Amino acid sequence: MSQPHQGETLQLVASELAAIGQRLSYLGSVLQTEAATRPQGTPAQPAAPQQPPAEPLPEHPAQAVAEPRRRIRPNLEPSRVLAWVGGGVTLLGVVFLLVLAVQQDWLGPAARVAGGAALAALLIAAGWWVHRKAAEQRIASIALATTGFAAMFLDVVAATALYGYLPAPAGLGTGLLVAIGGLVLADRWQAQPLAIGVVLGSAICAPVITQGADALLIGFVVLLQVAAAPVQVRRGWGGLALAAGIPTVLAALVGAFWGLAFPNPVLVPAILAAAVLGVVIAAVTAGFRPAAERTAIGLLVAAPTPSFLAGPMLLERAEATATGAGMALLLAAIWAVGRYLPAFADWLPGRFLAAVGAMAVVATGQATITALDASSWATGLLCEALLLTAAGHLLRRGGILLGAACYAVFGFFLALANEVPISALLFSDEGTGVAGLVAGLLIAVVAVALPSAGVRIGKVASLPASLPLWASAALALLYGTASATMAACLLVSESRAAFLTGHILITLCWVVFAIALLLRGVQVRHLRIGGLVLTAVSLAKLLLFDLATLDGFARVIAFLCAGLILLTAGVGYARLLTRQGEPSV
Repeated sequence: MSQPHQGETLQLVASELAAIGQRLSYLGSVLQTEAATRPQGTPAQPAAPQQPPAEPLPEHPAQAVAEPRRRIRPNLEPSRVLAWVGGGVTLLGVVFLLVLAVQQDWLGPAARVAGGAALAALLIAAGWWVHRKAAEQRIASIALATTGFAAMFLDVVAATALYGYLPAPAGLGTGLLVAIGGLVLADRWQAQPLAIGVVLGSAICAPVITQGADALLIGFVVLLQVAAAPVQVRRGWGGLALAAGIPTVLAALVGAFWGLAFPNPVLVPAILAAAVLGVVIAAVTAGFRPAAERTAIGLLVAAPTPSFLAGPMLLERAEATATGAGMALLLAAIWAVGRYLPAFADWLPGRFLAAVGAMAVVATGQATITALDASSWATGLLCEALLLTAAGHLLRRGGILLGAACYAVFGFFLALANEVPISALLFSDEGTGVAGLVAGLLIAVVAVALPSAGVRIGKVASLPASLPLWASAALALLYGTASATMAACLLVSESRAAFLTGHILITLCWVVFAIALLLRGVQVRHLRIGGLVLTAVSLAKLLLFDLATLDGFARVIAFLCAGLILLTAGVGYARLLTRQGEPSV
């Protein structure tokens, strides 16, 4: 197109200036008319703009105004959709080709591996070339590179699992190098979709090639997570952390059940390695990327779960106990390092450390249940609850007391089913023996120690005023003392007389507890109320149960002793109230 001469250019500029002058003159006349017709004192209202008479558009093409084009959302651009769909279809085609080559016995293993590697290399080279030559085609380059690296990784998996062309150590090492190459390229291009595509595409398609959740599959998926960890921490890509962590957990979880049908001596070590690496990577992620705390907590909770199942299902009791105890020690070590080592005190976030402590409690409970028979589960859990209570009191940590409370609750309900059932207090021929005596004493001690430790360290602000918690502890204390007393009496003699003596002692013990609470509660309202409630409970047992169950001399002893104790306590309590100068309740 020829350029306009200088005279024509000046004429165009003059015509534009004249047009602008006409518009300004028109707007001035409109404003003058509005000001003349508007009454004085009336605020000016914005008048609707009136368009001046339409003027003919200039004939020169340079003065034409282009119509704005509608923008398409980046996620819905046809180029992006087509690129990713094409990459996925291509990757599935490579997988089906590798499987079909084995089924149809096409060529030899070397030719199959070489052909897959050549196709993957061409895709990677094409992605690199597009990225360098056409920067605006970023999506296409990422899709090509993703497909190429995933295809290369799957080719290595096929060479190892299907064809046997590579031994397992060499195949795992080669797969790690391929995954690192793809993730390094993603880091260089700053493209999280490339990293996610390489990891997720390889992890999803690998089971189709291995045709089972064996140790080799778990090894390849773990390598993907290991390769992704540095890039994930460096860039803070939460999507990459999930794309690498979730397939590892799923592969280990399916592998735990796969081992029941197809035993493999290296399957459990692979599952344990996946769990340990998952926990370590979650801790590193939480430390270096506090903003990804929720992602790290999710990975931490999910990573050890397959090992909790694989140990009891696939190993002997001693080995399964050792694996559970090892996981508990690892989690406890991370918690202790984050809490008490000055160099790491502010490195791990508080909520992540709380999650680590909770998982350590779960791992310890799993190891305890694996090590003991079902009849001893309650005793083991109650012992651990007592130890955690002592640790929480010494370390002044409310989270430890929460773990102790969980152990105590589960231990109490398991004891109701095994060591100290309610029927042992109702029938004389159901003695619980030494196990019932130990379980009853543990229930009583934990019921006293746990809330007392919570109040003393002052970490649970609502505990002193929480009636349900104190009522639950009181019920556990009463049941524990009653079960231990009855078990001790029946250990001495398995006669009905021993059964009746046990009930007399239970009633008297409850009365003594009630009096102790009343005397202690002169200054503390909650204890005073607890003493009154326990007194009512003791009288209810005396009148409703002992009166119907006891006979002869046992009934007389129970009523006389209880009455004398209550009379003596009433006189002493009244004197104490008078000395304290407080009104009686």
